[in-house]
Amino acid sequence: MVLRYALNEIDPKYECVAYAGKKPSRCGCVMRNTHGLSCACELFKYVVSSIPLKTIHIFWWRLSFSDQWLCETQVTITEEMETISKRFEQLDVCGKVHLKSKL
Repeated sequence: MVLRYALNEIDPKYECVAYAGKKPSRCGCVMRNTHGLSCACELFKYVVSSIPLKTIHIFWWRLSFSDQWLCETQVTITEEMETISKRFEQLDVCGKVHLKSKL
């Protein structure tokens, strides 16, 4: 349920558990703050059990590698362009300039 990259990032932190687990101030919690993954001082709690999914940021377990859109033979943006064009025609001059700069 968790992306393999995230597990590979957590794995080396187990080596630091004995060092940082007893004194959390040594940990620095870099993985928790930057990646939303369990750091060494947090992993200390789960040495005997498994790491709960709720301790891992949702980004790492909600990824989807679906190839749903890759199966289409043709990819077009005709509908999207028509919607943008209709919206463009409804705007005032200032809105048109702003939308044009975004495009």
